[in-house]
Amino acid sequence: MTGETAFQVALSVIAWASLGVFLVGLIVGATLLRSSYRLALGILFLATFSGFVFSFLTGFSIGRFMVVLPLVATAFAVTYARSWRLQVLAHAAAIVTYLVLAWLIIGISWGIPIELPLCFLAYIVAFLLPPPTGPTVVTGGAG
Repeated sequence: MTGETAFQVALSVIAWASLGVFLVGLIVGATLLRSSYRLALGILFLATFSGFVFSFLTGFSIGRFMVVLPLVATAFAVTYARSWRLQVLAHAAAIVTYLVLAWLIIGISWGIPIELPLCFLAYIVAFLLPPPTGPTVVTGGAG
């Protein structure tokens, strides 16, 4: 690392640490969803926030490609144990949001100031309205 300033080194350490928190948080949070839903949501929100930090710090090099991961992680976390239609809709909305804010609206600004509050709002709603705890009955749909 020749020629880097202390600030550049600190930013790179923060970036890679936030990626580590994102990955570990996804694993731990997804593991805890079944047994401790609200704790898992908190961990998954921390992971989502860390994913946005990594995307922001890596900027236009790989950040634009990586920002889809916190969006999809949010869709997974907030629709856990809910209907498959809601899960498909949430994942599709995450991908469409990513495509619009990261690729179609390039000249305006970053999409992260819009995406992060949307994810935060989704986590709040999921925290306040947890999925039913009873056994889920799956029906075939056709009579």
